[in-house]
Amino acid sequence: MERGGDAAGGRADAGEGGGAEFALEEKLLEKIGKELAGKCGNLALAICILGGVLRNKKSVKDWESVNENFKAVLYGAHDAMDRKIEEVVTLSYENLPYNLKPCFLSLGILREDEIIGVEELYGMWIAQGIIPNQGNDGSLMDTAELFLHELAMASIVQLVDDEIEYRPPPIGKFSTCKLHDIVRELCLKIGEKEDFGVAILEYNDGILRTITRGARQRHLAIHFRNKYEDRLPTETHPHEDVRSLRILNDAIDFQAIEFPPQSIVDFKKYKYLRELVIESFKFEGRKLPKGIIDLVLLRCLRLQSCKLDELPSSLRKLVYLETLDLRKSSISKVPDVLKKLLRLFLPPYFGEAREYCGPRLDEAVDELETLVGFNSSLHELTCTSSSKNLRQFHAEIRDHKHLIVILDAITNNWNKLKHCELEVTGNWQLTSEDELIQLFTCPKLSFLDIMVEFGKLPLSSAFISSKIVRLHFFFSKIEDDPMGILGMFPSLKELMLMPGAFVGEQMRCPASSFRSLKWLVLNGLPNLREWIVEQGAMPSLSKIYLHDCPNLKVLPDGLRCISTLKRVAVNNMPELAKRVSPGGEDFPKIHHVPLINIHED
Repeated sequence: MERGGDAAGGRADAGEGGGAEFALEEKLLEKIGKELAGKCGNLALAICILGGVLRNKKSVKDWESVNENFKAVLYGAHDAMDRKIEEVVTLSYENLPYNLKPCFLSLGILREDEIIGVEELYGMWIAQGIIPNQGNDGSLMDTAELFLHELAMASIVQLVDDEIEYRPPPIGKFSTCKLHDIVRELCLKIGEKEDFGVAILEYNDGILRTITRGARQRHLAIHFRNKYEDRLPTETHPHEDVRSLRILNDAIDFQAIEFPPQSIVDFKKYKYLRELVIESFKFEGRKLPKGIIDLVLLRCLRLQSCKLDELPSSLRKLVYLETLDLRKSSISKVPDVLKKLLRLFLPPYFGEAREYCGPRLDEAVDELETLVGFNSSLHELTCTSSSKNLRQFHAEIRDHKHLIVILDAITNNWNKLKHCELEVTGNWQLTSEDELIQLFTCPKLSFLDIMVEFGKLPLSSAFISSKIVRLHFFFSKIEDDPMGILGMFPSLKELMLMPGAFVGEQMRCPASSFRSLKWLVLNGLPNLREWIVEQGAMPSLSKIYLHDCPNLKVLPDGLRCISTLKRVAVNNMPELAKRVSPGGEDFPKIHHVPLINIHED
């Protein structure tokens, strides 16, 4: 069962006769208006133009027509509005500082509506050589972040929040961004006019066709809509000027497909390549394709969601390589030849540690600014005092020794660190209260997952300085009610108590606790019988997810007072589901919530 409505819970004040009809029409217009605003994606330009379109449209039918034909209305091929959008975007582009223009034009290489993480975007800009060295103590990533901010302020790049809305960025101030599809079309058009060199090709059913191409090609994307067939493409493309190459699997089933043969992609011809992105492919013989090691000018190599056995030790030939991104790839050997890297994203590994051969990282971290995917069972990281440039660090800590080393490094050595994520897991217990306090109050630690047993949550006044934004517990077997203590964390926005996290029977959220909390998940807590929310607790809460807590049969009365609540989900809890359904005893407590989801597994 799912119920949706507006923030007022579906109520409208209406008089008799025409008054009621007017109220209904006003409500429909408001609903359509919200949908249109969402489609504008907070892009000031689109909202402004849409307002002009709707100004003279009075009826619900007219507004529905605009909603159904949104893209045609805003970007009609022969419409005067087309010229207006183009004029505004062109004016915004022309008024950009000269060093921001190539940053904007490079975004035309992205897929339509593609959301790109800022760390990948910054790496792309840096690899292409369009981020200047400012000659100060800041890194190129800092300069790239400043450039993105200025593009966003000009309303031609859209900063995107994910479904959780509040999740903090992995580095700096932003998390992800995109181009509105209308602006992307104009980005490509301006780029073609200025001969920026973006070319997009599509391989489908044995045919390689051009989607867009300028007079020269410096930034090339090849999209594979299905797997390669044993026949030659009908079209070739020049290679000598290409500086950036993206080979992407856009197959509908999202499964990795066989990498195309040399007849389609011959890396020996891309001798000036600086950036190479390969996404979701299986390589022949599970080996790196021939020719990549000879791309001596390569600055950035991204092999994401790919399947191969190992990277060769000849990777050391790529002496200018600054970024190596292996996220989501299946790979069991990464050579220990990565001394000059600035940004390293290691692959996940789910097998036995003895089957993995990865970089030691004990001598290769002096220059690193980003290290993502560190696993204490697989990698050595003993020279933490030399990693003074580290700005982003994500790690899986599987033993007590590495936890102490990492916490000490974050606190005392890594002064430039902006964002840190730790997952504490493995077959061991975290029993020292002092170490738990140190963990919860560790500076720069934003995301923390604890997947080991510790039983008792310590109380410390130092928690009021905690920087943790996202906190997940699994299998922790917390015995006493943790909510009074966790409610002290001033920055906490996401809290998940997952299976085995809490073994007690009662929880109480005191008044004024959880001042910043946006999302709360209680999942797999079979002993929980009573949950109390005092008035004034969780004043910013947006979403509650309750799953498989069979003995929790009543919602807390205090939820009535949380006006910010937008969604409540109840899964696999049949007795509570009846109470929160319309007409149920607990429904009045969440009547004001726009979206209520009830599901039974």
